[in-house]
Amino acid sequence: MLLALQIAIDTLLKSALPSLFTGPAAAAVTFSADAWDFDRLSADPIAGEPGPEDAVDELVFDPTAAAGPYALTRPPCPGQKRVYLRSTGGALVALRNSEVVWDVADAASFSVVPAVGRVLSGFDHLHVMYGVVAAATRLKSSHKLALQIAAGDAESTERAFTLALAVLVINREALLRAASFSRTASGYQADGMVKTLRFTSGSSPDPVQRTLALEAEVEVRLERLIGEEEGRSIEARLSPGREVGRKTTVSDTPPRQS
Repeated sequence: MLLALQIAIDTLLKSALPSLFTGPAAAAVTFSADAWDFDRLSADPIAGEPGPEDAVDELVFDPTAAAGPYALTRPPCPGQKRVYLRSTGGALVALRNSEVVWDVADAASFSVVPAVGRVLSGFDHLHVMYGVVAAATRLKSSHKLALQIAAGDAESTERAFTLALAVLVINREALLRAASFSRTASGYQADGMVKTLRFTSGSSPDPVQRTLALEAEVEVRLERLIGEEEGRSIEARLSPGREVGRKTTVSDTPPRQS
């Protein structure tokens, strides 16, 4: 669950310290296996009753063919939909309502009409937030992993490690934002975010390697998205004797027994 964080750290170090982490003599960045414990209060989560929930899609975006068309992964509920450009570094830039044209015949389909002057370079995904009918719960976990930095000699390793530490600490909030993730398949969705990131200890296993121990708290929202037909079936079970889509009236109320 920390793959996005690992990618964000590697990307940040290469962009902030290109002379140290890119090129033929670059310092190598690797990670140990991620180990975690589930929060005791959320280790056995129970999904709530199906109802309106937030869904997130990450759709591939090509700046040279920005219009699309695009399609949401699940049928949306009526209501507001928010569309953002997502950069390769994880930053989100909101599109105006006028820049997103929804298909009147298919509520899940839309196209993008960028405003004049809208910068599209550097963005590779659309981040779409919308409502669905789903059963959902949350799961929290505490993770431990180690970041290893190695270079060609002891002095290069020490320099790369200390400057990397400066970059990571100063840009901690940006790392947290970039470490969020969303996964969707076959009607299930998991949206995760790293809530906290701590640098807990370090070591020098040998002269050309430094290790930084990290601890992170992750919260994942787990959903099973409900399709239209299943939603009607659920409504029928929750309201026995009532026609789906028909409001209860006075005549529907059983007569009182005297």
